[in-house]
Amino acid sequence: NKSMLDAAQIAMLEFDEDSDEDEEKTVIDEVSEIIFLPSYSEQVIPVSTLIADATILPEGVKAQLHNYISRIADCYHNVPFHNLEHVSHVTLSANKLMMRIISPGEADFDGSPDDPPERPKRRGSGSSIQLNFETVEKNLHLSTFGISSDPLCQLAIVFSALIHDVDHTGLPNVQLVKEQSALATKYKNKSVAEQNSVDISWSILMEEQFQELRDCIFGSDVELRRFRQLVVNSVMATDIVDKKLKQLRENRWAKAFDASKSDSFSADDVNRKATIVIEYIIQASDVAHTMQHWHIYCKWNEKLFCEMYTAYLSGHAAVDPLKGWYEGEIWFFDNYIIPLARKLRECGVFGVAGDEYLSYAEENRKEWQRKGKGIVAEMLASYQKRHGGRAVDEEKSLNMENNFSPDKKFSKMERSLSLGSGSEKQNQRSISLGNGTTEVKTLNGQQARRPTGAFA
Repeated sequence: NKSMLDAAQIAMLEFDEDSDEDEEKTVIDEVSEIIFLPSYSEQVIPVSTLIADATILPEGVKAQLHNYISRIADCYHNVPFHNLEHVSHVTLSANKLMMRIISPGEADFDGSPDDPPERPKRRGSGSSIQLNFETVEKNLHLSTFGISSDPLCQLAIVFSALIHDVDHTGLPNVQLVKEQSALATKYKNKSVAEQNSVDISWSILMEEQFQELRDCIFGSDVELRRFRQLVVNSVMATDIVDKKLKQLRENRWAKAFDASKSDSFSADDVNRKATIVIEYIIQASDVAHTMQHWHIYCKWNEKLFCEMYTAYLSGHAAVDPLKGWYEGEIWFFDNYIIPLARKLRECGVFGVAGDEYLSYAEENRKEWQRKGKGIVAEMLASYQKRHGGRAVDEEKSLNMENNFSPDKKFSKMERSLSLGSGSEKQNQRSISLGNGTTEVKTLNGQQARRPTGAFA
C-alpha cells in the first residue's frame, strides 16, 4: 500500500512529534476531511480473488484475534441497547454493505444502473464467461473510489463497527456533559463516548500480546497510521449530534458530489468521495434496524426506549422520553434516516442496496406513523411488567436518594486491562499512537453515545 501512495499523501501520514507532544490533543482532533486510499495497481491481488481463496491466517494470529475480540466484548456493558448484541448487529450490517461494494456481481462498472456490463462469477465457480477480470477490477476500483481494492480500509470499517460503542453505559453524551463527568472533562465535552471507545480499543490493540495481530493488519508505520485514521473518522461519524462534525460531513458531501464536477478524477476528489462512503457505511450500519424489516426495527426501537427510560427513572435525564417518543421517531426518520438512505443511493456505490435501504426506511416510517402510538403504549406496559410496575416517581426518587453517579461505577475497561496484564491493580495505560503519549488514568466507563433517536 505504501508504494501506491504518492509522496504528498505519505507526508500527511508521517509521525508528527510536535502534535504528539500536545497533551491537549484528543481523538476528535484527528478527524480528517480526506482519507487517502491507494491508487489502483495491477500488481495488487484483487480483493475478489482474496475472498475466493479465503486467505488462511497463522494460528498465532487467529488466537490473538480471538483474544482481542473477547477483550473488546468484555468492555460492553449489560444495557438494553448499546450492548454487545447491538455492536454485533452493526458489524454484520457494515460487512453486508461493504460486500455490496467489493463484490463484482453487485457493482455497476460503467456507473450506469440501466446498462451494466456482464459480470464474471468468482474464481472456482465453473463460469465459462470470458471477461478480462483485470479490467473489471480496475473499473470496480474506480466506481467505488478505491475501496474495493483496499483490504486495509475494509478491515478498518469492520473493526470500527466492532469497537464503536465500547464501554457504553446507556447515557447520551449530552447527559455526561451535563453531569460534568470525568470523561466529559477529559474530552472537552465533545463526542465523549466515541473518543473514549477509540482510546480504549486502541490501547488494548497496542498491548504487547497482540504484536502478531498488529503485524498482520499493518506491515509498516504508514499503514498503521492510515488504519488509525480510517478508524477515527469511522467511529467519530457515529456521533451525529456534534454540530462541527455534522457540518464537516455536509461540506464534504457538497464538494465531492457537486454536479458541476461529478466526472472529476483528481486524487482529492476521489478520496473525498471515498471518505464519505466509508463514513456512510458506519452511519447506516449504526442505525441499520431502521432500514431493515419492520420487526427488526420494532425490536431495536423498544431496546432503545428501555435504555432511555431507565436513564430517566435513574435520575439521569430530565425529560421523560415517553412523552415524545412517537413524534421523535417520525422526526428522526424525516431528518436523518431517510436523507441518509437517499445519499446511500445517490453516491452510486452500493448498487441495489441503496434502493433497498431507502425503501425499507420509507415503509418503516409509514408503518410507524400508523401503529407507533399503540406500540409506545405496549413498550411502556412491557417495561412496567418486567420491572414490577413501580411508579415512575417512586423509582426516580429511589435512584436519586441512592445518589447514583456514573463516575462511581467501576468500568469493564479497568477489568479488561487488568485481565490483559495479569494484574488486578492496573488502572492506567499509555497510548503511544494517535493521541501522542496520552495517559488513561483511573479508567471509568460511565459515558454514552447519542441514542439512535431524536432525544440525543
